[in-house]
Amino acid sequence: MEQKSTQQDRRGLLAGGNWIIDQVKIIDVYPKHEQLANIFSQSQGSGGSPYNVLLDLAKLGADFPLEGAGLVGKDALGEYILEDCRRNGIDPKFIAVNENALTSYTDVMTEKDGGRRTFFHCRGANATWDGSDLDFSASSARIFHLGYLLLLDAIDADDEKYGTRGAALLAAAQDAGLKTSLDVVSEDSD
Repeated sequence: MEQKSTQQDRRGLLAGGNWIIDQVKIIDVYPKHEQLANIFSQSQGSGGSPYNVLLDLAKLGADFPLEGAGLVGKDALGEYILEDCRRNGIDPKFIAVNENALTSYTDVMTEKDGGRRTFFHCRGANATWDGSDLDFSASSARIFHLGYLLLLDAIDADDEKYGTRGAALLAAAQDAGLKTSLDVVSEDSD
C-alpha cells in the first residue's frame, strides 16, 4: 500500500502554470488606432507566476528544491525557458514541450514617461496545460503553487467531482501532502 507523504517528509516548492517570455518595449506614447509610436528599446525577461516565483527564489539563494510544471512550445522561447531554469537551479522535469503550440509570450508596451504598461498576450502552449500530466508523488515539494489561473484555459475545464480541472489539481496536490497556493491575474476578456 502506497503511503501518503507527510508534510515533514516534503521540502521545497513545485510551481506550475504559465511559463511566459515577456518582450518589453519602451515606447514614446501609446498610439491611438492607426497611429504610430516609436520604440526606443526592447528587452526580454521571464513572465508568468511559476517562472517568476521560482526564478526570484533561486536568485535569493533558496536552500530548498525548486521545481517547475507546465508546458512550453517546441521553439526558441521554450528552449530558452528550459535552459534558464537549469542555469538557475530550477528542476524543469515537469515542464513538457507541446510540439503543436507556441511558447506563451507577452508584448509589454511601456510608456517611457510615466511607465504605464499595456500587455498583448499570446496564451500559446499554456492554454492547453491542465496539469493531468503532473505526478505529485514524483515530487518532494512541500508546497504547490499554481498561477496564473485565469490564463490557463484547459485548467478551467469542467471536472465532475471538483467543478473545474484546476480545483481537481489543487485537491490532488493536497491529497499528496502538499500545501497549496494560488495566483490569479487580472484580465479583461471572456
